Amino acid sequence: MNAAATLIQQLPDLSDAQFNQKYLKQKEGMRTLATILPQVEEQSLALRAVKLALKVNLKLGSKLAGTVKPEFQTSTIKLIQKIPTSPLLKIKLLALTSSDLAIPMLVATLNHKESAVRLHGIRAIGKIGSEAAVIELARSLESEDSQVQAWAAWALGEINSKPAASALLKALNHKASGVRVWAVWALGKINPKTAVPALLKALKHQDSEVRWRAAVNCGKIGVSEVVPGLINALRDSNHIARARAATALGKIGNCEAVPSLVELLHDDPDSYAVSLRAAEALGQIGTETAVAGLLEALNHDDSDVRGSAVSALGEISSEVAVVAVMRSLSDRDIFVRGRAAVALGNISTAGDANLQKMVTAGLAIAIGDSESYVRWRVAAALGEIGTEEAVAGLVRLLGDETSGVRHNAVKSLGQIGSTAAILALETALNREFADVRALAAQYLADVSTEAETVDFEPSVAADLSDRKLPKILIASEAEASEYTVDRAVGREIEYLISIGSPGVADPRNFHKVPNRLRLEFNDLDTPVDDPDQILPTLEDVLKIIDFALKMSSQGGSLLICCQSGISRSTATALIVCAALLGRGKEREAWAVVLAARPQAKPNRWMVHLADEALGRDGKLALAIELTAATPELAIANS
Repeated sequence: MNAAATLIQQLPDLSDAQFNQKYLKQKEGMRTLATILPQVEEQSLALRAVKLALKVNLKLGSKLAGTVKPEFQTSTIKLIQKIPTSPLLKIKLLALTSSDLAIPMLVATLNHKESAVRLHGIRAIGKIGSEAAVIELARSLESEDSQVQAWAAWALGEINSKPAASALLKALNHKASGVRVWAVWALGKINPKTAVPALLKALKHQDSEVRWRAAVNCGKIGVSEVVPGLINALRDSNHIARARAATALGKIGNCEAVPSLVELLHDDPDSYAVSLRAAEALGQIGTETAVAGLLEALNHDDSDVRGSAVSALGEISSEVAVVAVMRSLSDRDIFVRGRAAVALGNISTAGDANLQKMVTAGLAIAIGDSESYVRWRVAAALGEIGTEEAVAGLVRLLGDETSGVRHNAVKSLGQIGSTAAILALETALNREFADVRALAAQYLADVSTEAETVDFEPSVAADLSDRKLPKILIASEAEASEYTVDRAVGREIEYLISIGSPGVADPRNFHKVPNRLRLEFNDLDTPVDDPDQILPTLEDVLKIIDFALKMSSQGGSLLICCQSGISRSTATALIVCAALLGRGKEREAWAVVLAARPQAKPNRWMVHLADEALGRDGKLALAIELTAATPELAIANS
């Protein structure tokens, strides 16, 4: 008789107290129980074990309810159904069973009057993830509730199985366009081997929105098998589909696409909408053939095409690209010349002194451009380069006839912050223009206070007694960019978490912060606005937690930013504080966030994920809800 059989024989002889002590009071006993319970042949014994476990721990009991033999699960699932608790907690417990027999109860929640209950019901079915769950989720795609449709598609994508892919592929032919859109979006989330055949079919769908969303997902997957389909999509009748196919090919970087992209760049009837994406794709691919196509485009009659080519060349750090962009500084169109200035500032010259001299020389010529718009762009580009030659060019622009150009020159000198730049700012105190003198004095004042103790703006949380919690600054991206170049404030910032929309790069000055975490997703609570946008994931939250736990407790401030500094960044701050302060201090964590950003409205989906990741059982979401219900708490904490 093996060990499991021996333990099963002993079960009937154990009193409730003995059973609890042996199996429910310690982790080793729980693991043993989870191992032997599927082998218990008597329903009464299995039911008794689950009942006792539920009395000790609802989560543990729910997990065990789904481990007993399938023929016993009707009884164990009913035990959970009878628990007098909130709908949301009951949904969570049913999901923990991972049992198909829990699915009908979860399906019933999809008719609940509260959207949060419906949302969690769909998610719970998705977590079970079986073929039966896929069938119910596919049925939910027929719901009249658009939120239920959206979450059903999302859940099918999360299941990542062949049955789920089949359900999504079938949904591509749904009569409702919204369902078709959600289905193609979800296909981009599953295993490429399973998704690629379906997406290639979707590229030929009669619905243009399905086609261009399929192109987007092909770019995300990025495998070579999708390249021929995307090249064909460059000839799609819909200009959005052509543009998205070009973008996808640029992400993949396959050189086979270059001839078709060059053709699209030159001859597309919707030149601005499509040529920009074609040029960007050629810049990303960056082969000699791609560069040749961009060089040819610099002679195009359409200024939008020329401008797109110039911007793309600015992403290629080669002498050929630099020479070509420098020539565009003489383009007949003011905006092409401006984009050429920006492109020169973008070109990476690290480790190539000759390339650096060429870029600086080109911008020096553009300082004399007749249009202030171009000179303004030149001032910003020189600030990105930051060499002594760039400083010399900025000194010339301090005397520009247009105030905006002068201001940008001063700002760029402050951003560079080198000895030569500081000397230039000191010299600017004697300039003829009062605005230059005042702005230079402001930057020099920041320098003079560099050695002093710095107090952040009012949006900084008060330092708590817990030494593990850093000073926290929550800001919009624009505010954060200013903080990082401010010599007084920036020197205190040791850590940065920046959250941006997918495909939008960090401001270049963010590299000044030594320890950084960059996350890309949209500000979505549910995937209902646009499936082309990216929902925050549990992995994103885990990265935030990991970053927070690795921060040193010895000094240094943490800057957290998103586009507006209201939703994603404040949710991130709450996650950081909750992780560092520990269990039971969820309200204290929220108080820190409110003190740092009184207008905080955290992304609720991120908060729910944090509750899950940190094992807080909804306490973080509850802390926010309590404050919303009693506004005086927010006032007291701000």
